[in-house]
Formats: sequence, C-alpha cells, structure tokens
Amino acid sequence: MMSDQAQNHAFTRIPRWTPPSGGESGTGVHGVRLHAELADGLEHTAERLGTPVEALLLAAHARVLATVAAERDLLLGYVPPTGPGHARPLSLYVTDSTWAELVTAAAEAADREPGALGGVLPEAVLDLTGLAITAVGEPNALPEGAVVRVAWDRDDEGGLALRVLHDRSAVDGTYAERLAGYHLAALRLLVADPQERHEPQSLLTDQECQHLIHGLAGPRVELSELTFVDLFEERVRDNPEAVAVEHRQTRWTYRELDERANRIAHALLSAGVGAEDVVAVVMDRSPDWIAAAIGVFKAGGVYLPVSPDFPAERVAAQLDRSACAFALTEPGSEELVRKAAGTRDLTALSVPGVLTEDGPRHAPRVPIPPDQAAYIYFTSGSTGTPKGALCEHAGFVNHLYMKIDDTGMAPGPGEVVTQIASQCFDISLWQFAAPLVTGGSVRVFDTATQLDVPAFLDELVAGRVTVAQVVPSYLEVLLTRLEQHPRPLGDLRVVSVTGEALKYELVQRWFAACPGIKLINAYGATETSDDAMHEVMDRVPERDFVSVGRSLRNVNTYVLDENLALVPLGSPGEIAFSGVCVGRGYINDEERTRQAFVPDPFRPDTRMYRTGDFGRWLPEGRIEFLGRRDEQVKIRGFRIEIGDIESKLLAMAGVREAAVVVDGTGEQRSLVAFFSAADEEELPAERVREFLATVLPEYMVPTHIHRMERLPLTENGKIDKKSLVRRAAMPGQSAEDAPATPAERRLAQLWSEVLGVPPERIGRSDSFFELGGTSLAAVRFLVRLDRALSLKDLAAHPVLADLAAALDAGATGTAATGLLQQLSAVRDPHRTLVCFPYAGGNAVNFRSLAAELDRDGIAVLGVEPPGHDFTGAGAGEPMLDVPDIARRVRDELAEQVTTPVLLWGQGTGGAAALETARLLADAGRPAERVFLGGLLLGEADTRAAEMAEAAATDDTALLARLRAGNAHVELDLPEPGRAEVVGRAYRHDVLTAGSRLIRLREDTAAYRIDAPVDVVVARDDPAAADYAQGYGDWKAVSDHVTILELEQGGPYFVSTRPVDAADVVRLRCARPGAPAGPGASTGPGEPG
Repeated sequence: MMSDQAQNHAFTRIPRWTPPSGGESGTGVHGVRLHAELADGLEHTAERLGTPVEALLLAAHARVLATVAAERDLLLGYVPPTGPGHARPLSLYVTDSTWAELVTAAAEAADREPGALGGVLPEAVLDLTGLAITAVGEPNALPEGAVVRVAWDRDDEGGLALRVLHDRSAVDGTYAERLAGYHLAALRLLVADPQERHEPQSLLTDQECQHLIHGLAGPRVELSELTFVDLFEERVRDNPEAVAVEHRQTRWTYRELDERANRIAHALLSAGVGAEDVVAVVMDRSPDWIAAAIGVFKAGGVYLPVSPDFPAERVAAQLDRSACAFALTEPGSEELVRKAAGTRDLTALSVPGVLTEDGPRHAPRVPIPPDQAAYIYFTSGSTGTPKGALCEHAGFVNHLYMKIDDTGMAPGPGEVVTQIASQCFDISLWQFAAPLVTGGSVRVFDTATQLDVPAFLDELVAGRVTVAQVVPSYLEVLLTRLEQHPRPLGDLRVVSVTGEALKYELVQRWFAACPGIKLINAYGATETSDDAMHEVMDRVPERDFVSVGRSLRNVNTYVLDENLALVPLGSPGEIAFSGVCVGRGYINDEERTRQAFVPDPFRPDTRMYRTGDFGRWLPEGRIEFLGRRDEQVKIRGFRIEIGDIESKLLAMAGVREAAVVVDGTGEQRSLVAFFSAADEEELPAERVREFLATVLPEYMVPTHIHRMERLPLTENGKIDKKSLVRRAAMPGQSAEDAPATPAERRLAQLWSEVLGVPPERIGRSDSFFELGGTSLAAVRFLVRLDRALSLKDLAAHPVLADLAAALDAGATGTAATGLLQQLSAVRDPHRTLVCFPYAGGNAVNFRSLAAELDRDGIAVLGVEPPGHDFTGAGAGEPMLDVPDIARRVRDELAEQVTTPVLLWGQGTGGAAALETARLLADAGRPAERVFLGGLLLGEADTRAAEMAEAAATDDTALLARLRAGNAHVELDLPEPGRAEVVGRAYRHDVLTAGSRLIRLREDTAAYRIDAPVDVVVARDDPAAADYAQGYGDWKAVSDHVTILELEQGGPYFVSTRPVDAADVVRLRCARPGAPAGPGASTGPGEPG
C-alpha cells in the first residue's frame, strides 16, 4: 500500500514550538543514553515477540508521532539500519491496539517495498543506520526539509543512545528534550507489558501533566457569595443618582432602573414565579428590556431572552424545551407570544403595563444562592435543533469580573459600555451587566445606528464610550471608515472582539489607525458563561496570527485527545473548560448534555465542557485556535485544516469575506472556496487561485473558487456554511446537466468570465443570479453578447437553458411581454415589493435589493420600462408614460400576485409608484405602503426647470452626470449607441414623471391615496438637501407620511446601498406576528 499511496499523502507534520519572536537558526541536538535495564528489556522483548529491535523502535516512534501530531494515519521518513542514508517514505496507521500488535504492524510497514518521495520531503525522520556497525552519513546533520530527525545509535558496548536533531527555527531545545522523553516513555511501557493496550497510556511526565492541569489554568480568585443582584443593589445604594442606562434621549439613574426592576420583580412574584422558574423576556433592546432582565433575576427566576422578530414556531420550540410558564412582553410582541404559547399555560405580563401601575418599588429580597440557575441562551445545534444552555449565577458573576478586570473598568461613574449585541446572544448580558457592577453606565445602540457607520462613530464619541464590543466583520467596516475619514474616538479605551476568528491583518490595521486603543480577542462558549479566554493587545502580536489568549479567573483550560487525555504541549487537540464557568448543561436535553458536559477527569466533582473546537498550547501559555472539530478533513489522503486556507484567503489584499467548504463524498470530495471582494474591487477568481498557489501547497488550493457579492449569513451574523455547501453542490454535478447546445456553451463561457465560476461548474439548470450575478455582472455579460439579448430577456430567463433558447429564437426583449420581472424566488412570500426604477433605469437595478430581502419572505418584482435597455437591445421599443406603466402594472399584479403589495419608486419612478397605488385602490386592492426613494414633491417651477435642463442636456454631458452618481456602472464603455439609448430614456422619464408630479401638485385631491408613504433619502443626495422640510409636501397626497434617512448612497442608493434599502423595508414590513425590525434612522416629524 505504501508504494501506491506515498505521493498522494501529506507527510506527518511536526507541531511548531518556538518563542513568539521566532526560533533560532541552525540545528540543535538533544542526546540521551538508555539505561542498561531498558536496553536489555528491549532485546528480551524483541526476542519474545520474534521481531528485531528496530521494529520496537519504529513502533515507539509511531506512537510518539501519533501523539504529538494528533494523527493516526502517519507518513514519515524512515532510514532502516541497512541504509541507504536518505529517508524513504513509510506509511503506518496507529490503531487502538496492544503494543505487541503495534510492533507487528511496524515490522510489516518496514518490510514493504519503499515508495518514492515524489518531490515532497518528510518533516519527521526515524534514522536507524546507527544501529549498524558502520553508520552512513553525517551523524548530526538534519536532512533537507526535516524538522526532527530521531536517530538511534549503538555504542561499542552494545548500549543504545537516542539523538533528537531538530531545526531550531521550528522547534526549540525544550521540545526536543520532551520528544526524547516521549520515546523513552513509550519504550518503557512497551517493555513493561507488550500485551497492554497502548492508547490509554500517557507518554507525558508528571511534571508536564501538572503544568498542563494547574500551571496553565486561570488565576485562582475566591468566589463571592454575592450575585449580580447583590452587586447591582450595592451600586444603587452607593450612588443612586448616577446614570445607569442611556438610549437615544432616555437616561435613567441607578435609582430609576432599580425601582423599575423591583416593580417587575414584584409583578412576577405575584404571578407565581418561584426559584428557577423560566421567564421569557420577549422585548426589543431598550432600557425597559434591561429592567425586565434584572427584574427576572431579582425574582429568582431564570432569564430567557427571546427576540420579537423570531417566527412563532421557533419561539414555541424554546418555550416548550425550557418548560417556560411566564413571559414579559411589550406591545409589539404580545401577539407573537400568544401564538407561540398555543394551548400552553403561560402567564404573560406587559412590561409597560407593569411600569404604569403603582407597584412596590422596594427590592423583593428574594434569596438567591450562587449555584442557582440564572439564565438560558439557545444556541444553534449541529443537527439544526437549538440547544438551551443553562448557566448559574456564580459563573455569571465570575465572567463579569473577567470582563471588568481585562477591560480595565474602574469603579465609579466614568465607564460607559456599549450594548450592541442582540438580546438573544450571550454577549449581550455582560454588555449591560458589567458596567452596572462597577457603577458605570450602559449605552444601548440601536441596530440602525450600527448599520450607519458614521452615526455609530458619532454616538461612540458623543456618548463618552470607554469600552465597546464588536464582531470582526464589523470592526473591518469601522476600520475602512476610519482609514478613509480619520477621526479621534473620544474616551474609547478598549474594543473587545468576539464571535469570529480575528484576522492578524485586521489587528495590524487597527493599531495603525488607533494605536492608543486596546483590542481584546475574546474566546469562549455560551455553555461556559460566555468568554473563558482573552488575548489583550496593546500592539500588533509578535506572531503572524492572533491567539485566543490565556485562561481567565477560576477557569481550567485543557487541550485533550479523543479519549479526554491531555495532549503534549504544542500538540493539537480539543479545547475543553472546567470550573465555575461551566453551566449545568442543555435545558431538558439529557442526550446532548451528556455528550458535551462531562466530569472533569483531572479535578473531582467538577463539570467540564467540550467545545468541539481544536487548538494547541503555545510556549507563552496562550492557545492558538485551529478551527472546529468538523473542519479538519482528509481529501485524497491529505489532512487539511480548512481554517488554514480561509486565513490565507483573508490575508489576500482586496478579499473581504472568505469561506471554504467540502463538496462531494468519499474519493470525490473536493474543496470549494467562496469569497467577496472589498468595495467594487476587480478581483477575479483566477487571481485568487494564483495567490493561493503561492502560499499553500498544491493539495490545499481549492478545486473551485467562486466570487460572490456577499457571503450568506446565519441569524447571528456568521457565515452560513450550510448554505455554501448546498451552493457548492449545485452546479455541474452531472453530465446530463452540462450545457448541450452551442448557445448554451457560449453563454456558459460568458457567465464563467463575468461571474468567476469555472465553466465546468455551470449547468443547464443554473440561474445567472443564483450563481452570484449582480446588476453589474448582468450588464457586463450582455455587453459581451453584443446586444443579442436584453436585460429584460435575462430577467425573464435567468436559467441557462431558457436563456439559450431565447438567444436561438433571436430574442431582444420580445420573450417577455410583461413589465414585471421576477427578481427573487421566495417560497410562500408574505408580501410582494414592486420596484419602479429611476430615470433611465431598469428592473435589474433592484437585483441586489431583492437578494437582501430573499430571506425575509418578501418577493421582489422589478418594473422593466420599454425602451430602457441601455445595452442597446430592444432599443426600438416605444416608451410608455406614467399612466400607461401604472395601468399595465396594476393589471399584471391582478393576474400574478395574491400577497399584500408594497410599492417602491426610486427617483422619477416614484410618480409611477404613486399612480399605481391610486389605481390599485380604485380596483379595491390598495397597496399596503409606498416607498419614495430620493424623491421630493417640490414646487412646480422647480420641477419645470429640471425638465427643461434634462431636455437641453446633450448625451455626453448626461452620461458624465450619471457615471458620477453611479447610476449605471457600465456607461464608461465608449459606445455611441448606448449613450443615445440612455439619453433618450433618461429624458423621457424626467419629462413624463415631471409632468405628472406638476399635475399632482396642482390638483392634489385627484391623486390622493390612503396608503402610508415613506420618503427615503440619503443625506449626501444634493437633490434632497432640504428633505427635512420638503418631505412634508407629500402630506398633500397621503395623511401618513414618514421621512427615513440614510447616511450615504446619493440619489441611487437603492443600487449603491442595497443593504440599507432592504433595512428600510424590514423596518416597515416585518413578517406577520413580528414587530418592525431595525432600520434606517427616522427623521424629524414622524407621526407617533
């Protein structure tokens, strides 16, 4: 087997062990002579087993390599006693067997026909030539490519000596000494009882075990008997008038917050809440939410946060799993709780109602011991079924002090901590609780503010924030803004980063931009009361990666093998935590609790939690995170860490997001990489492949690399790898799906060029847009087709086979006669958004918005005005005025759509949206809401002047203006025909819409609608400079008018800022039964 597989295997890798500053140069040597007793024992054991001594030495070496590399399937360099002097590859699988069986397997492996190295050099070499009378080669030389050479020598008296030669740039002398010790330990165990199973037997010395168990544990601090409630109430007594909570214009003192929490606690007690009864808090983040959470703690209940945006069935599952009988609600969540409760006996209390009643304001003084359950957070399970992690007050308080210590929070009112995280994620808890323990204040940031980066930075400074916490992806967004627009960050001292792996490059950028503000890389698990390790940085780390830091107070950290045994220092293994931080388990889920929560094998009467994460100890007592247990794979015999590939991808300039997944099964498995590029940077997949080939071995370069506009995210903002696995399996999976006709093959090749998808991965049933196509890519594709198809054709026939049929039929907009183009494929949508483009625009301009709303259950239809295809296809179509477009859209909606309808008109498209709303109302099917993007009604003479200017502007000047505003991304291609089409369509839209708006201004009664109108503007849009006053003119059309402001995006923000535009829709149109979600900031004058 060895000779067949040698070239398809990766040689076993020796873990690196050097100081942070790097290792020394040259070769080191550590030698030790075996005691005569052990040497004699080896000879006698070999004789009893009927095998030469070298088989025992090889067996011991294999067991050592399997232990230090955490790898059973070994491929090492081997030089037998007879030579020759260079190493040959030797393959050996270390099973859970007896020592004697391992010796037999080693002897058989050594006797196999040697294979070729295939140009790959081993890192670990076992050299037995010293056992011969005449050794071959330089005794203290390290073979090329080797990290360690384990050499056995026989002296003149027949004794045995071991030399470990090592590359000092990879491992230091202490590691070589330990490696020698592991070999001697393995030989002693083998000789002591060859029939004993070797796997349960440790090779580590007592000294190393003690260091791993006690020396690397977090500092011991006496655990307090006080709970968070006790500590908070102490601060209330110390300084009752100090500010405790701030949110928007609301500011509560400690006394005010305490009194509200007390009233809620008394209400819960009166409702029957007892010790450890679960109370669901179904509220948006606000001061009332914080008061409700503290009220649950004060009543002795178990806090269960539930998002009001969750589907009723998910809330019902959480209530059932946690046996929850009580809930705290607000007006926006009452209906959700009623639906989720179903026939369950659940008592729901309205927090606003409780606070308006004149209930008791004094503390209830319910006794709460430290080992009482405090809270439940539901986390995603690998099976898809959420798990409710239950943690106790002692772990909760211990974690708060971890945060207080490492962020340097001083006692007193000077500290301000951001509350940013969703209430359903455990980090939200310390964000409000830690400052309330020190006497500081918590500032609640709206989600809309977080989405508006300049506004977020403004509030950070204005709010005197000293400690903030973000995820790495948001830190990257902040940094990009700060690099483009440098500014001081006020009192900010520390930024904690958590939730995803923190890139080294991001840390470099941070300290270049903000050298005086510390970064904390936080690592832990919900099951361990949140974070258990911190890497506190005041500068760029010396290593070229960011570790997850050291163990924190009262936390025991281990790195273990699959049998829960300690692995050697520097070796990879599963990270586990024990101590007060570990929760009780998963609520009412014995099976999954039994799998993850186990007795600590090293400390009696202590719970241990297995994280499922892999890591290894570094010489400085920190842990290097190596990825999830399920992200270590073998492909074609090579052991591959997916995290290694992702980190290299993220290190490439221009790459914003990256993920790697495995496609296929068995021998057909391959790596598939997905990435998105920063901003609009040109970064084709082939260039990414070329980069990876320079930094990774060939077997680690993904077979397929796809660029996407944005990688899909899970609900908690992490990359959705399950979605990517499904996507990886979609294209090109069967010969039957391969492009079959010349037209299909031509289109597939063009798609490959503009989408960065290898042509062999594009099948007949693939959709252009599902493969990552954007409006920009669509235009590039159609331009390369030289007008053979139109944007309308592509929108109507996004599937390759269908589009090829349209191409063969000579379609140029004739294949789809309707105006409405389906821009998304939402199953069972709860609403349909109909989008009217800006002047000269197309339905495809709303593709990115449709993609953003896909997961929200909102179908998106784009209106494709005839004669607007600026690729030149279909240029002869007659253009329609506003009433004609509105009538056709009304009729098509009647035929195609059964859901409630939302209308969005961007710029001049607002005129058609309003007319459509009027016609729908006359037909007895009124629109639910109208969004007017970047359009103010204005005065009639102002509108007439705009129309005159558009009519007088030549095509060249007009295109220059549109390019500057990013309205059409392909208008810089020099083609006069295209300029003529765009100029004609733009002028037509400005003139027809302008005329309609002037008539509306002159006779508002004839054009009034009942639907509410949201006027959405970007603050950097020059045409909407006076929006704060001008938006009110729309009240002549509707009684319900609201202004919504975006920080940036210009007049074409629906294309340039689709995320912000989608957030506006979410803000106003949540799923049935859920309150409106976060969105853009609401401007002045919004009706209550």
